[in-house]
Amino acid sequence: MEPDSQTEQYNQRINSWNGIFKAMALRLVNPFLGINLIRLGAPNLYLGILDAVPSIAGGLAALLGTPWLSRRRDPHRTTMHLFLIARAFYLVFALIDVLARGPGIAATWMLLAIVAMDMPAALATLSWQSLTTQLFSSRTRVTAVMWRQWGMNLVGLVTVIVGGIAISSDPSVHGYIVLYTVAAVFGFVEVTIYRRFRVEGVPQVVAGNWTEVVPRLMKRTPFRRFVIAGILFYFGWLMLWPVALRYQVSDVHATNGWMALYSATNAVSTMIALPIWRKLSQSIAPARLLALAAGLMAVTPFIYSFSPSLQGIICAQVTGGLAGAGLNLLLFVRLMEVVPEEDRLLAVGANTAMTGLAGAAGALSGVALLAFGPVALPAALSTGLRVVGAGLFLWSIPAQGRHWLNRQVSG
Repeated sequence: MEPDSQTEQYNQRINSWNGIFKAMALRLVNPFLGINLIRLGAPNLYLGILDAVPSIAGGLAALLGTPWLSRRRDPHRTTMHLFLIARAFYLVFALIDVLARGPGIAATWMLLAIVAMDMPAALATLSWQSLTTQLFSSRTRVTAVMWRQWGMNLVGLVTVIVGGIAISSDPSVHGYIVLYTVAAVFGFVEVTIYRRFRVEGVPQVVAGNWTEVVPRLMKRTPFRRFVIAGILFYFGWLMLWPVALRYQVSDVHATNGWMALYSATNAVSTMIALPIWRKLSQSIAPARLLALAAGLMAVTPFIYSFSPSLQGIICAQVTGGLAGAGLNLLLFVRLMEVVPEEDRLLAVGANTAMTGLAGAAGALSGVALLAFGPVALPAALSTGLRVVGAGLFLWSIPAQGRHWLNRQVSG
């Protein structure tokens, strides 16, 4: 049941404010979490796990938690509670830094806390994605998502700069404790605003049954092909993440200030690109734009294959922001197009599980490849996999809809 126009406009405002406070919380944690782990004595494997954990958590949460979510009589309230638990873990991060005694052990505890946080966070995100069809109509979904992301990047840009300056002036354990505590406060405000969404209709409580739903989903060609494309693309996408982090910190010795600059550059590029991608989506089908965005994402690992300097990494952040803006906007929109309404939650869960586990395998593979050669090896492989994944996203479009530059592409 889609909302009326008045409710939809209200939800769009709440959506933007909710995203703003979410960005403020995330930008005080995510850009500095990896370098804090390294400071605590984390080896390469931990960095691979750090980037793999959100995907693993998303996959496991989807496999184990989606049937449970499908039975909730008030999914909006359930989602709010899950987000609240996830944001409370920022205080756990601060506590670990307070109690840290020597390198190694503290890094292990921090990693375990990240794993524990990402499970409710992944389940909350999965439930929120499913609820968006009740918050926004199909005609305004792209606009709602775009303005949310634009606001998140604008406020996140300011937040990460302030956070970078603060942590650079006090790189000791006290600096991290303050960042995590302030992030928790912003996270609690985010959840308070989320509570104000107006959800139209009461969703039917359907007992989730993977053995019945998965075969039915796999018979839907657009969904099946979209998931296959996503599996390969996510594998190649996340392969670069831990590799890039280790390269930035250990090879070119990026400080917290540089990490903040990289995050800010990515945010500015994303802000510039988001309105452009939205404008393009009004005349070009999101499915075809997604293939284009995925192909442009191959530029970033290509840059890393040439071992860029501290300044050169900024170019990678620019290309990643420009292409990533379209990818993150269109992946969600396209997913909502291919999932069947009657199995929406389970379909979103199935896609999250398969692409999430593939992404986790890609992140761990990237770390493993570092043992056999320089950064150029996993970076080049990531480039190739992203290009092939982009081609598969194009293949997932029904043959009659594959128009490119006013030409019909054969099936």
